[in-house]
Amino acid sequence: MFKKMWLALIMLLILTGIASAGGNKLIFSQEAEIPALDPQKSNSSPSFVVGNAVFENLVRTVEGKPTPGVAKSWKISPDGKTITLSLRDSKWSDGKPVTANDFEYAIKRLLDPNTAAEYAFAAYYITGAKDYNLGKTKNADKVGVKATDAKTLVITLENPTPYFLGYLGYNCFAPARKDLVDKYKDKYATTADTVVYNGPFILKEWKHEQRKLFTKNPMYWNKNAVKLDEVEILQISDTNTALSMFENGELDFVDVPANLFQQYSKQGKVKVFYNGATDWMKFNIRPNKEKPWLSNKNFRKAIGYAIDRDAYCKLATKGLYVPSERFVLPLVMGVNKKYGEEYPLKFYPAKADMAKAKKYMAAALKEMNIKDPGSITLEYLIQDMEECRLMSEVLQQQLESTLGIKFKIRLVTRKQRSEMEHKHQYDVVYHGWMPDYDDPMTYLETWTKASSQNNSGYGSPVYDKLIDGAHVEKDATKRMGMMFKAEKTILEDAPLIPLHVRRKAWMASPNMKGMSRPLVGAEYDFVRVSFTK
Repeated sequence: MFKKMWLALIMLLILTGIASAGGNKLIFSQEAEIPALDPQKSNSSPSFVVGNAVFENLVRTVEGKPTPGVAKSWKISPDGKTITLSLRDSKWSDGKPVTANDFEYAIKRLLDPNTAAEYAFAAYYITGAKDYNLGKTKNADKVGVKATDAKTLVITLENPTPYFLGYLGYNCFAPARKDLVDKYKDKYATTADTVVYNGPFILKEWKHEQRKLFTKNPMYWNKNAVKLDEVEILQISDTNTALSMFENGELDFVDVPANLFQQYSKQGKVKVFYNGATDWMKFNIRPNKEKPWLSNKNFRKAIGYAIDRDAYCKLATKGLYVPSERFVLPLVMGVNKKYGEEYPLKFYPAKADMAKAKKYMAAALKEMNIKDPGSITLEYLIQDMEECRLMSEVLQQQLESTLGIKFKIRLVTRKQRSEMEHKHQYDVVYHGWMPDYDDPMTYLETWTKASSQNNSGYGSPVYDKLIDGAHVEKDATKRMGMMFKAEKTILEDAPLIPLHVRRKAWMASPNMKGMSRPLVGAEYDFVRVSFTK
């Protein structure tokens, strides 16, 4: 009898361990796979979350603010153009020291045109960076990044840029080892064992499209601050499946899909936060003889005014997302207060303005010599997810019924959407941006003509002049005013039509603490997570 009871107890403990997360191991899910661990080639929110865990930059962004990382301290010159960073003793996971040369190499690699890094523009604040990235100079030594010795890195900026220090915490600025890049070439960082780590965790196992297992990095300089022994990220594309697993105790936290937001809110289980993302419809405005409406500004503005954003958010996201009436997220910092408080703007109303929509549509049809709006077909490229399907269907109903056009929905995988977008194979694509740092420029700089993120065909000398001016303007109020003018300029030009500001709803195990879900940086930072008993 005692033996049977003992065996039953053991089985119960085993099953409990299998069916529940927690302890010293964090388990959660992501919807999409990351293409590689290569920080210089990172281009998605899932990549940034993983990169934040396995790499340590010069600074570590905590709740949107830069804190010491591999750099234990730094000095900024009186003119604000030179940052001298002093590095601490730290090691890679293979025991080799992390040096200033690793950062110099990584930043110049980010800018190397052969790398084709989407985030190369992030380093344009550095002297010579833009010319090197655009191929105007072939000499990487002209880029203002220099390791003066193993523990000192000097970065020279084109102009004083107060927020650049925070930018150094972003994934693309993580260090890289030249010997390993040279060894593995195109295979570098495509598997867990073709890269080394200097962050809080090591990627121990990587089963593509299935799971990633991380273990605590014993070489991490601040390892005592890391309480978790392991982290497991499961790839689960279906949000309802992830939700069921959370309710069964198999995940420690989970995002709540919009269609269930109200249900769980009524139960008092849901936490809501702004994740910094603002989303829009992005037009491919390159000249197109077969579809002249794509490059017609009046047509695009007719679309913008015909959308009832209030109804759209309520129907498609159950009120989780809120209408976006402008381009820049109002919650980022202005001069002394939030940008939206200092520079209020309601360019597109939350409710549709059909008088303006019809006015712009009539002007567009006349310019294009089109009599029947029903001859216009607009294909909307969007990710094949339940939430995205709902959003696109609401837009389809609104635009077809109010403007009389044909609105065709094209559902594809996340990977296909990204590839087609960058190859310009779309009419309109669902797109958005999460802030890299706490300033309006994080949104605005991605739409300059030279930006690698701008694949819409949009190019405005007026817009670019305002952004270039804001980059060099030392007076904070004048600088912010330039950015506000740039925001109004791009809204008037309408290469994008704002849709909504994202809020995220999530639930977490009651014994989990230390999870950060900031407005700026990685969507969630689990480095300081621990569990209470």
